[in-house]
Amino acid sequence: MLAGVVGGILATYRCAACGAVNRLPLPTPGEPICVRCRRDLDLSGRPQPVDAAALTSAILCSPAPVLVDFSGSGPASPELLSQAGELSGEVLVLHVDLPSEPAAAEAYHVVASPTLVLFAEGAELARRPGPAWPDLPAAVAAPRSPPGPASR
Repeated sequence: MLAGVVGGILATYRCAACGAVNRLPLPTPGEPICVRCRRDLDLSGRPQPVDAAALTSAILCSPAPVLVDFSGSGPASPELLSQAGELSGEVLVLHVDLPSEPAAAEAYHVVASPTLVLFAEGAELARRPGPAWPDLPAAVAAPRSPPGPASR
């Protein structure tokens, strides 16, 4: 795990059933369940399929960075699946099926498939074309710039 991101305190998981973002202590005692719908939480970190509305909600609500795999309906690359597992609890990994969700592609200016986009605190941090992000842990751990002065 990345030092300082989770730091042994809280991990972030999205409920696949209802979309709620859950914060859990580490280690997680017992079988983790969603605070909203009380269903079991998947702690694997595997990419979760989302539609355009659920994507926007996760990006805006997640206290953890959100990595979005904008691609076709096929499975994520083995490299992305491995990284998602390694960063489970530290990064939410979501999948947008571009043929089914053209509005999401348009809203986030995705013109190629596959494209990976990293968000934090509701804003885009970085993007990469292709099915894998070799330096993803470094991108997640990179310091974030404070917001600029408000426009007047």
